[in-house]
Amino acid sequence: MNKSPIRFDNTTWPVPGKFHGGIKPEEYKSISNQTEIQKLNPPESLLIPIRQSIGNPGKIVVKVGDEIIQGQLLVDNTDTSGANVHAPASGIVKQISSVKLGHLSGLPETSILIHCNNHSEQKNGDSSSGTVTEFRFELLDWLSAPPEVLLARVQQAGIVGLGGATFPTHIKLSKKLDQLIVNAMECEPYITCDDRMLRELAAQVVAGAQITAKTLNAELIIFAIEDNKSEAIASLQKEILTNNAPTKMQIYVAPTKYPSGGEKQLIELIHNIQLPHNKLPASQGMVIQNVATVHAIFKAVQQGKPLTSRLVTVTGNQVSRPGNYWIPFGTSVEFIIKKLCINNTDENSRSVIMGGPLMGQKVSNLKMVITKKSNCLIINDNKNEKNWLTESTSHQQCIRCSECEKVCPAQLLPQQLYWFSQSEQWDKLQAQGLKDCIECGACAYVCPSKIPLVHYYRFAKSSIQQKQLNQNKSDKAKSRFEFREMRIARQKQERKMKHQKAAENRKMASKDLSDDPAGKQNAINEALARVKQKKNHLSNQNAPGKEE
Repeated sequence: MNKSPIRFDNTTWPVPGKFHGGIKPEEYKSISNQTEIQKLNPPESLLIPIRQSIGNPGKIVVKVGDEIIQGQLLVDNTDTSGANVHAPASGIVKQISSVKLGHLSGLPETSILIHCNNHSEQKNGDSSSGTVTEFRFELLDWLSAPPEVLLARVQQAGIVGLGGATFPTHIKLSKKLDQLIVNAMECEPYITCDDRMLRELAAQVVAGAQITAKTLNAELIIFAIEDNKSEAIASLQKEILTNNAPTKMQIYVAPTKYPSGGEKQLIELIHNIQLPHNKLPASQGMVIQNVATVHAIFKAVQQGKPLTSRLVTVTGNQVSRPGNYWIPFGTSVEFIIKKLCINNTDENSRSVIMGGPLMGQKVSNLKMVITKKSNCLIINDNKNEKNWLTESTSHQQCIRCSECEKVCPAQLLPQQLYWFSQSEQWDKLQAQGLKDCIECGACAYVCPSKIPLVHYYRFAKSSIQQKQLNQNKSDKAKSRFEFREMRIARQKQERKMKHQKAAENRKMASKDLSDDPAGKQNAINEALARVKQKKNHLSNQNAPGKEE
């Protein structure tokens, strides 16, 4: 690990490093970061996808007709590589089916439909009536709890990376590492949920970071944040200076530039080292967690709450009440639009984006729901929309200006990737490092021909993945065929050897008898005696007077 100077005196970081490329788009953050965090109560129905993380889906542990309480386990992923899913509100399970929810693949997702019964306003299961309306884990004293207990709680709570990757957090925290980096860069335009969380909930974020550091056995916590978030920086610094926590903490402030929140870019900024190809931050003795993720860890350990909602930025020029809202998972985009008084109700004249304007996706189905991956919802008028996510096929031809290469933070050749994607040359794409593309959209942002480059890369990645799946199936089928052929050949050879041995035994027996005439005659007599005995036995059975 690079031994660049690290300060432990709770002041701001020295002169930051830099990474290749990047852009400085308009921010549009003031639309949503001026108001305090609010809560959006659940609608009448919640539609919960059972898979909300990277990894295999788990086992559904409820059935239609079950009455459930808020926080109750719906999907158990204990034995898989995924994350648990819990009920965001109390209610009744009405349906479990496959539903199309606007996934980029276009495929339906197995989901659980819950009809809520408005228990969200009640306190907890220890009310005077004795009615349990919310499930909570047993509270833990994290200072005395061993790391394995804290790790188990993170897994039980279904916590994933809330920066957008949704990688199960308990897997990332399963190794002992030296350093925890809390990613508060939030570099993409419009998104402000991490900013507001640090302004208002810095104490809880710091506590969550301390719990995470203890789970990792880390010696240092670095809070990385861009310099355009002065209020969040001040709130965080105040909390660090007054917090008597066991693990040392440091604030790293970087110049505002997109995409400084990428893992590789962040490591290059902080430590001035490039993460090796196909290597994770753990290989350098560090782990990176989003602000919202460490806050979720705080709630799971110190409040006993599983992950059932998240802070979402709702913004855009068509939102009457833009801001950051705690929204239960399973809440539809349609409900949010109606609840937050969207100015323009004409669906044809507005654009809805889930996620940021550079890395998100356009919402064509308003039944699409908030999940653990959703950090932002942008609703703009079509006339004023910045076409950062355009999927238009009317773009111009590539003019080979190389602007895309200049801004690529992964130091790839976007122009080459585009050509190979167009011609479906998958092997050449992989050789060009397509896997290293973080789909940040910087190349498409600066492209004078307005080519939707990221869409080509996403198409190529999914095609390569499908090709690999097909190849794996083919390899397995070939392996099974070859094993069958080998088994048939072995059985055939075994039968042949058996027959040969039997023939040799008969030959040896015949030879022995020919050498011993007396023995041969005895063998004949014994055979005749056996035949005669058998005939007598049959005649006795058929004699008259015998009972049948």
